Amino acid sequence: MRRRDFIGHLSIGAGAVFTTGIAGCQASESDSTKQIAEGVDTSQTTPETQAGLIKKYTTIGETDLRMSDISMGCGALDNPYVVDRALDVGINYFDTAPDYGGGGSELTLGRVLADSSKRQKAIVTTKICEKGPYGVHLDAGVPEAEVIAAVEGTLKRIQSDYVDFLLVHAIGERENDRARLLDSNMLSATSKLIEQGKVRYLGVSSHGPNNFADLLITAIESGHFAMIMPAFNFMDHPRLTEVLKKAKEHDVGVVAMKTMAGAREEDLSKFQTGETSLAEAAFKWVFTHPEVNGLVVTMRNTSQVEEYASASGKRFSSVDKEVLDAYATSVWSSYCRTGCGDCQAQCPHGVSIADILRYDMYFASYGEHLKALKEYRKLPHAQRPYACVNCDGPCTSGCQFNLPVRDRLLEASQRLELA
Repeated sequence: MRRRDFIGHLSIGAGAVFTTGIAGCQASESDSTKQIAEGVDTSQTTPETQAGLIKKYTTIGETDLRMSDISMGCGALDNPYVVDRALDVGINYFDTAPDYGGGGSELTLGRVLADSSKRQKAIVTTKICEKGPYGVHLDAGVPEAEVIAAVEGTLKRIQSDYVDFLLVHAIGERENDRARLLDSNMLSATSKLIEQGKVRYLGVSSHGPNNFADLLITAIESGHFAMIMPAFNFMDHPRLTEVLKKAKEHDVGVVAMKTMAGAREEDLSKFQTGETSLAEAAFKWVFTHPEVNGLVVTMRNTSQVEEYASASGKRFSSVDKEVLDAYATSVWSSYCRTGCGDCQAQCPHGVSIADILRYDMYFASYGEHLKALKEYRKLPHAQRPYACVNCDGPCTSGCQFNLPVRDRLLEASQRLELA
């Protein structure tokens, strides 16, 4: 989809949602009139949430769990008070993993969840992988005992007897991930963990780049997974609407991640108006898709907790559309939609294009310099972009979004090699 086509598509979607919102405001007569006039969706607001910032909770698929629409990603968690503040404002869903902060994320979360009253308020999601640097997923064929041991390690770190969701982590990062998704040993091990009450539900996460949509649809249709967590934002994968429709048909929950499209600008305030910010507009856009139960976004401090939670329950507006249009125009030639994988198929040198551009996003956009460097340095030299210097760039011509892939790889290499 070209940029002009994208903005036209976004405009149509925004107009439809905005019209619905206005109609809802005119039709409503209740105690929530003030919130509705401010664009807050009160359809699932409960009395106990009125004092907090979170105004909407939604049941995740066919489970019995209701999550806050704006929820906390714990990828950068190192301060338990951030979790406490999230609970205070009404956030009840926390996404962590053994390879977030080398296990530090789970340990920090555990310092809060050790209080049973706080554990009862929280929905906790973690992943099937080993403690350590990001990407230590358990391969297909590992013994059941190894899967069980990894999950029990998580339970010790989070100081809880159970997790609510256990996800097969980052499906599509490797070309053969279908085997990992449906591995019989993993499914047998998790079935035992569910029977023992140590895991409530199984799920799957993915941000591509390999067979992104196909793997998610396979997961949905398999019947093993109660929830999917895809990367989903206003600039992302063109087949996501197909995936969402399939999830709805099978009553599989959807929790969105990577909702801010990389936030690839040093000064995001230039996209902010008196009425909305880029983050708020991006979050509200996600919820124009009713199949989405909630989203997770990394919250590094209490200020971000309060900023992001304040978007809860609000409807997408024409002002939000203008903010997203401006951002999309600004980053169109630099933001990689890593879910599609088109460029990878065009590369004659086997360069790990999507991985490198994702690590560069960690470095340049998220400020996670150490994480980005560690991940990049784990790549074999043959998969780094050294060959790009003398290549004519078939990856660029193969990009449906006209991203200058070769140039972006060389820029990323400069940052990640020389930092």
